[in-house]
Amino acid sequence: MARRSFPHRHPTPPTFQIKSLHPLTANAITNRMASLLLLIAVIFTAISPAAIAANENSTDFILRNCAATLYPQLCYKSLKPYAPTVNQNPLTLAVAAANVSLSKIKGASFQAVRLRRNSTGRAGAALRDCVESLRTAADLTKQSALEIKKLGPAAQAGGPSFAWEVSNAQTWMSAALTNEDTCIDGFDDVGGGGGSAAVKVFIGTVGRVKQYTSNALALLNALVVG
Repeated sequence: MARRSFPHRHPTPPTFQIKSLHPLTANAITNRMASLLLLIAVIFTAISPAAIAANENSTDFILRNCAATLYPQLCYKSLKPYAPTVNQNPLTLAVAAANVSLSKIKGASFQAVRLRRNSTGRAGAALRDCVESLRTAADLTKQSALEIKKLGPAAQAGGPSFAWEVSNAQTWMSAALTNEDTCIDGFDDVGGGGGSAAVKVFIGTVGRVKQYTSNALALLNALVVG
């Protein structure tokens, strides 16, 4: 039986249609590009020369105010990071200084707690008393900052309750400094110049804390003197 032959057919290639972008899609892309350019412009505005100049003026403000403290270099170094938020405001600067002091006091207090666990005799007793003194100093420093915050950054010298609130803040900060002195004085009766090497380092730490607190008190005093 003869086999029928069929003509060979090549498969028809698939056809694709390339659709043009819908006008709305093109508009959406344009709008997104415009938004991106606007965002970039805002970022550059934030770091514009005017913004940089304002920050530099704030650092100069901190430098001038720290010049009236007993430890001006320490004052400036510790408060310079707060320049953007201080915004050349003496009340805000005083609060920042109090917060810095509070942080240092807490650090020294934690150090005293650790040392006390491994100390006995007079050194252990002095450390125990020192922990209490530093905790009290921390509470007083925090209260001092809260007194100034009550006034608000827009308060003016001579305004209602200004002198009263500042006086309270001065009292709290001065008492904090007294408690720090009490902590150090407690090691006078400890033999060997204060005890172990670790205890001597701790005494030096508290001495440094006193410098921060002294600066904070000086900036509070400047609120009523200046």
